[in-house]
Amino acid sequence: MKRIALFAHDAGGAEILLELLKASLNVGEFRIFSLVDSPCYHLIKTKKLEHFWSEITSDAQDIEAKLTQFQPSIILYGTGWQNHLEYHFLDYAKTHNLPSMAFLDHWTNYRERFGYPEKNWENNLPSFIVAHDQTSYDKATAFGLPNVIAIKNYALLSQLKEAQNVLSKIQENNTLLFLSEPTAKVATRAFGDAYGWGFTEKEVFEDILKHKALFECDTILIRLHPSDTPETYQTIDPSATFSHATLLEDIAEAKVIIGIDTVALYTAYLLGKKVISYIPSTKRECLVPLPKANQLTSFEHFKLSSLQQMYDKPDNFGIDFALFVEKQLGT
Repeated sequence: MKRIALFAHDAGGAEILLELLKASLNVGEFRIFSLVDSPCYHLIKTKKLEHFWSEITSDAQDIEAKLTQFQPSIILYGTGWQNHLEYHFLDYAKTHNLPSMAFLDHWTNYRERFGYPEKNWENNLPSFIVAHDQTSYDKATAFGLPNVIAIKNYALLSQLKEAQNVLSKIQENNTLLFLSEPTAKVATRAFGDAYGWGFTEKEVFEDILKHKALFECDTILIRLHPSDTPETYQTIDPSATFSHATLLEDIAEAKVIIGIDTVALYTAYLLGKKVISYIPSTKRECLVPLPKANQLTSFEHFKLSSLQQMYDKPDNFGIDFALFVEKQLGT
């Protein structure tokens, strides 16, 4: 019996690994290791996967003891920013000559996830680095990261399947959906200046209101980021309307969707929606893999017809995890 150990902390990596588990139950015995106060554990509860969970602390000896008890055949982990506990799992894999797989999420800071530019950062590299889509694969290989492989993104496949079900039940309205992001807060933490990128979410919203006629929508609906507050937008527009629906329901109802560079823009694009990444500055670039025609720094001379839409289903990226394990560990 193959024993497959998973570790994640941040939500992005956790979503990818937990959906891989759900799609691969016949591959072997799974065990999910995470801190109890982590975004990963929140997702474990949401997905009702507590049966597979093993609580750990941040202590290296505790992690080693839990892994020794489980006796894994292979170790999979997410790459995040909030901590680097995955290094303890990598150390265990190297000590016991086990294959290790680091799963990338999003499209940024790929080398930094392994400690670059610190001295000897290459020691943090696993047996395999797993990309989550073609853009991810191309970026990882362009950086010269070794042993980059393509495994099916079960999280994306699950999300798109659920989304298609929602879209089939909800009629599109003449609504512009604004996906807010607390840009000022993030810039303040990063640069000590809310305008470190040359703009904040206020300017983005003001520009949307100023050019509302260009989007050919009757109403504007704001979907707040969990760290954002309605007062930011009510100060600009006292009549501002906010969503209380799910993300997929909001996407289904919207005719046009505007954000800065949230991953939700990519989801909407894959579902065939008219999507705009709006960043009114040269100090920041869009990190979501949208067509250049959909990445705007100004609404001057903008025409709705210039946007590119995805009408076909995304390419079937990557191989089945079951097939990969069979090749690595045998039947």
